[in-house]
Amino acid sequence: MIDKKKFILDLARHMAPLVSLYFLDGSIPRYLLLTAFNLSLGLMLIVGLTREASDPTTVDPRAATPQARLAAVVILSIFLAVVAAIITVPISSAALIMSMADDTDWGALFSHKPFWVMVAFVSLIAGLRGQLGFEATTTVGQKGTAPQAAPVVGDIAQDRKRSKADYAAQVTLIATFVFLSFLMANFGSWGFYTLPIAYTALLVFFDTRPDIGRKIFPEMWREEKAPVKQDPKHKRKKR
Repeated sequence: MIDKKKFILDLARHMAPLVSLYFLDGSIPRYLLLTAFNLSLGLMLIVGLTREASDPTTVDPRAATPQARLAAVVILSIFLAVVAAIITVPISSAALIMSMADDTDWGALFSHKPFWVMVAFVSLIAGLRGQLGFEATTTVGQKGTAPQAAPVVGDIAQDRKRSKADYAAQVTLIATFVFLSFLMANFGSWGFYTLPIAYTALLVFFDTRPDIGRKIFPEMWREEKAPVKQDPKHKRKKR
């Protein structure tokens, strides 16, 4: 079953580069940068929401108040944005090299206010998405409760397997994004009006039906079997 809240957040985050491109006086370089940033945020969400056995299962009720939750979203958004910006550099480099002309005005590129508004928007959405993911696996306990007071929600081992598959799918989408940049640079206006929409639909599809990605990349998330140890009794001594 599709989680409506998560679906709406993912849809809004993936639509932001399109809105910037078509309605906020965007450009292909700004679209590519914003898309690469969005992909980096998605990668960080997968990593950040992959649970460990030592992760907390219980939160203090004071952490569940609207003020605390809002503060958590803002702090998480800033953290995700900083790390995603670092990851965006290698992701966007190949895309920008293939699609941008030599006379690109870098000053105008980064001084465009709507661009930074969209950066803040997708960061806040990612922060809210991460907070919802954290709340879905924790229980609100009593005041002063221990982090491990409540039982584990769900199956951590299965969650880790799904996270590996989601990570593999996200890396594949990033590679597809680089190919998209090459196509946009060579198909003119046809590519400008069709390829970004098609790629956004692909991102939404993978977020809506992650089970498809997990089936496409099964070998990336299967646990490797430990090597079978040979019984020392069967070993022959060499003379």
